[in-house]
Amino acid sequence: MANPMTVITSLGGGKSRLSNEVKGVVKRDWVPTGRIDFATNLNGNGDAERPSEFKLLVEERRIVESIAGNENLEIQWRLATLKETKAVVTQYHKYLKENSLVKSVFEPEILPPESKDDGSPNAESKRRGLN
Repeated sequence: MANPMTVITSLGGGKSRLSNEVKGVVKRDWVPTGRIDFATNLNGNGDAERPSEFKLLVEERRIVESIAGNENLEIQWRLATLKETKAVVTQYHKYLKENSLVKSVFEPEILPPESKDDGSPNAESKRRGLN
């Protein structure tokens, strides 16, 4: 079996090394399965507390009919598109909000002071000292 990191780095082009070798008729082209994973460079220092670069991977599958008439299921992992990544992040933020896992920070000293505007048309001119 190939080294997993070798397979992951080969995904950088967007397709697996086998995707160009169609051995039959494609009955159903690549469709996402909904499964996701993350990949990173394993050559780092190994410190789990230091930031690192992660890549979001999505799983796809397709059905190819061989020349003998058998249907073969092919599965591949590829880098996620921006649209797919936004969908994952949106769902993650929704989950955090629904489960009260994220708190907003309220600091009154960073907010601008409330104006004493009474809403009248002359309020702006009064503020400037024109009346």
